[in-house]
Amino acid sequence: MVSFIHTADLHLGLRVTRFNADTLKKIREARFQALQSIRAVVGEQRVDFVLIAGDLFDDHAVDRDIAQRAYDLLRSFPVPVYVLSGNHDPLLSGSVWDRPPWNGADSGRLVLLRESEPIEVVPGAVVLPCPVLRKTCMTDPTAWIAQQAVDRGPIRIGLAHGSLRTRDDLPADDHLIARHAAHDLQLDYLALGHWHRRQLFAGPDGAERTAYSGVHEPMRFPGSRENRTGWVAYTGSNREEFLDGGKGEVLHITIERPGAPPQIQALDVGYLTWEEQSRRLTAAGDLGQLIDETAVRPSPERCLLRLALSGTLDAQTRRRVRELRQVLDLYLFADLDATALHIQPTEEEILSVAGEGVLRRVLTRLREEIDQGEPAARQVAERAMLLLYEIAEEVRA
Repeated sequence: MVSFIHTADLHLGLRVTRFNADTLKKIREARFQALQSIRAVVGEQRVDFVLIAGDLFDDHAVDRDIAQRAYDLLRSFPVPVYVLSGNHDPLLSGSVWDRPPWNGADSGRLVLLRESEPIEVVPGAVVLPCPVLRKTCMTDPTAWIAQQAVDRGPIRIGLAHGSLRTRDDLPADDHLIARHAAHDLQLDYLALGHWHRRQLFAGPDGAERTAYSGVHEPMRFPGSRENRTGWVAYTGSNREEFLDGGKGEVLHITIERPGAPPQIQALDVGYLTWEEQSRRLTAAGDLGQLIDETAVRPSPERCLLRLALSGTLDAQTRRRVRELRQVLDLYLFADLDATALHIQPTEEEILSVAGEGVLRRVLTRLREEIDQGEPAARQVAERAMLLLYEIAEEVRA
């Protein structure tokens, strides 16, 4: 039996930009805190080794401190760690892999897999690594495995970084991997990196032997195709494959014997949570409930929240949005969009802001139009009255 952790796409030194400096620092630091969580999981699960399926670093421009810190942390794991290059950190001349300390990571507890050749990781199990040599490539990185004589003695684990050919419209230069590579190459498991959401794929025999582990720490707001962070994947920022689920996790893999289907368990290791919510409010109780929910959420200092409000409230209730903003100040990052949340003022509220001048006369004329006008005119008048009231409220505030 063999037991190991499969992770990928750690993107240490992540180059997000669309936050203030303090938030950016905490987002980047969270990637190391999640890596420490992986180390704790390794000890708890008593695994034999760890596989990192590419993109340990966001790019080769990471500074020496990040490179050294990653090296030291991975060497502190209680089991061997095997690192594969990815399309963000390919094995290029002069890359981070050619500089200290990584130019010495070839043996012992931390191994950079530079060659396409089998490596025995524990007695009875071999890893067949597929190092990435450039950002883009037209050939299947796993193709070399087909040239190797198949020895059914050990458990065979493939390790690659690229796009599984699950549909026809994938970019041709995105390190495309045959859909049934695990089956065709007689692998017991194919550990993949590159796509950012956990995905498992069954082979012709129905066994799930191919998997993407997803990210160990989220990188963007889940489900949002818009570039809200400033980070862009090299092969297309809007592709669904690079939309993570808003949480960090790794896969714990157990294989009893050669040919046995792998047992795959997802384990949470992420530090920050990224959430995007939309709430429609139509009554005072709706807003009060939202404020209460937001106030009691655990660990708000570790949450990035984008919250969009819509609906219509009376003026007094609408003012409580200020309370919600105060609660959101407790969060690591919070973006509140209340532009679609409107006020439905009472007659008394309208008169209270109108005064005795021009605004009052305009509002009175709009009220007459609402009461007597055609349906289309009434709709325009209602909208105009609401906008005038909101403007008057803002000026008075």
